[in-house]
Amino acid sequence: MINLLLLLTMLSAQGGSVHHVSGANVTVFYPQNVDASAAKGYLTVLDQMYSNDSGRLQVGTRGTLRVRLCRDAYQFSNLTGADSIFSPLWKDGTLYIVVGNDLADPDYASKLESGVIRGILNYTHSNGAPWWLICSAAIYESGEYRDCTAPPIESVRYFADLDEKIQGASSATDLADLCFYLGSTGKFFDLKFGVGALVQLMREFQHETTLNAAVKKIFHIDRAELERSWREFLAGETKGE
Repeated sequence: MINLLLLLTMLSAQGGSVHHVSGANVTVFYPQNVDASAAKGYLTVLDQMYSNDSGRLQVGTRGTLRVRLCRDAYQFSNLTGADSIFSPLWKDGTLYIVVGNDLADPDYASKLESGVIRGILNYTHSNGAPWWLICSAAIYESGEYRDCTAPPIESVRYFADLDEKIQGASSATDLADLCFYLGSTGKFFDLKFGVGALVQLMREFQHETTLNAAVKKIFHIDRAELERSWREFLAGETKGE
């Protein structure tokens, strides 16, 4: 695990002098031209989210959540290589956030919480959880999906399509479509198998396993059957049925 001094050195080299504040579960790094009170405000909100979500998900945690505040869209793009419309963005073990939004805004809070959940679940990928499942859990469990609308043309038919969309998103439209598909996928698990089914599936990846094995154990069906049911559900959601 990268140590704090090394991380500070790297972040400083990328974006000027960097300070940090830490809570029980979260460390927030911020540049010198971001007010310390703003950083502490983010720390309070994110630390509480981490505590609540880790307790609710019960998937175990792996260390402190690292957050990098960016003073503006330019710095965000410089550090992440992505447009600021993707803020908050989870990348390479750090949650990047452009400062300036109202922390009391429910929609913004949902986006922040989605990033926190992604950070909590990130380690499960090395245990076999596919990215689309991790991101679906983050979007759905945070409530971010509630404002997502169906795209005009259905473009997802297989789980692998979700991973392609995650990797290929490059515009606001792509991001909106991705939010809909991932949120609907989370919704599918809870409607098909009962409330809490998605979280129950995620818990299987606390240890090494495969999606096939986890689905068989929890839902008593194979992956192909799961994918067929999901595809039918998604088609209905896309059409607004």
